[in-house]
Amino acid sequence: MNKTLLTATIGILAVMMSCSSGKKGIATAMKGSETTNSTAEYTAVIREIADKGEFWNTLFTLVSNGSNKENVCISPLSAQLALSMTAAGATGETQEQMYNAMQLTGDVNKSSKELIGNITAPNEQCEVKIANSIWVNEKLDVKESFINTNKKYFDALVENVPFNKATLGRINGWCSDKTNGKIKSILDEIKKDQRMFLLNALYFKGAWRKEFNEGNTKEKPFTCKDGTKVNVPMMNQSLRTSYYEDNAMQIASMPFKGGYQMLLILPSEETGDAELSKHLAGNFRNSLAQMTTCEVDLSMPRFKSEFSTSLKEPLKTMGAERAFGDNAQFDGISDTPLFIDNVIQKTYISVDEKGAEAAAVTAISMALTSMPRPVEKKVMNLNRPFLYIITDYAAEKFLFIGKVGNPNGK
Repeated sequence: MNKTLLTATIGILAVMMSCSSGKKGIATAMKGSETTNSTAEYTAVIREIADKGEFWNTLFTLVSNGSNKENVCISPLSAQLALSMTAAGATGETQEQMYNAMQLTGDVNKSSKELIGNITAPNEQCEVKIANSIWVNEKLDVKESFINTNKKYFDALVENVPFNKATLGRINGWCSDKTNGKIKSILDEIKKDQRMFLLNALYFKGAWRKEFNEGNTKEKPFTCKDGTKVNVPMMNQSLRTSYYEDNAMQIASMPFKGGYQMLLILPSEETGDAELSKHLAGNFRNSLAQMTTCEVDLSMPRFKSEFSTSLKEPLKTMGAERAFGDNAQFDGISDTPLFIDNVIQKTYISVDEKGAEAAAVTAISMALTSMPRPVEKKVMNLNRPFLYIITDYAAEKFLFIGKVGNPNGK
């Protein structure tokens, strides 16, 4: 007996929904051959992170651990918005699991509308754009209440169209347009069993509050995780900024104009990926609260990265299992049985002397100390694998989180 899959495509993050007699050919996010940690260690790490951490950290840990790529970048915010659009049509345990996985409570639709409004508020110094759309196969009868909810709270464009090559071009064109050409496509094809795509696109472009002098950029060695060294363009400057360090890591804030920042996280040479993830889960907020103003001699590579992944398996691991199964409850969308077939995300980020540009943005804000203190001198040399987070200063909106394992790699 045929069943309908809910194929949500999330622009930068693609959630795919469709209709078929099975789940054949669905790419998984985590392949055993790509897992870098032992199963026992991995399970223990995820359990501890899930208990202590936040949505962004748990999702990033799962994606990063399941990828064999040196450079990883995801947008928790894009994922959250796309999944929230989809969850607006879920009921019962399906909706409960989706919200729990994202750690969302209260009126999620109302909170999402406020979040979108805050992020996209006019800002002359920093460009942040969010766009949502729903593409419905004309063969599917969708409930008006679901459409109205997504228009009201997510400002979603809704298109009822034949699923053919022309529509495929329109969907990919929408993604390219909403990300300033950085994500040129999200779908390679539309399959005959697919019934709906829900897309979210995010775009960020910010200039550093204090730019790097291009004349100070020099070719320097960067030590990759496997110990090999590659020469990369290393940017250098001294700046007064928020800084924190402990035995496991260094954190420095690289502020943008307009109220955003990039948090740079450099693990100590003795701290592995698993240890850093656990440390962030238990100590991240306290670490931000303890940041003080220091004079930081900062060296960081100029880099550009593109990344694509399925979030299906990570989200199932985080507890949103029923949404992906035959017993999914999406009767708020349609009387036709639906389930989520896949969740795909693509990201792009470019960092240079002038600032950063990213498609699919997750923001984190930090609060700086208000009382003046003696300024210490610190050195932070990002010449080995490190993490970065684009966030607002309150560290509440996580636009992007990524890791750089090789600045020369894609």
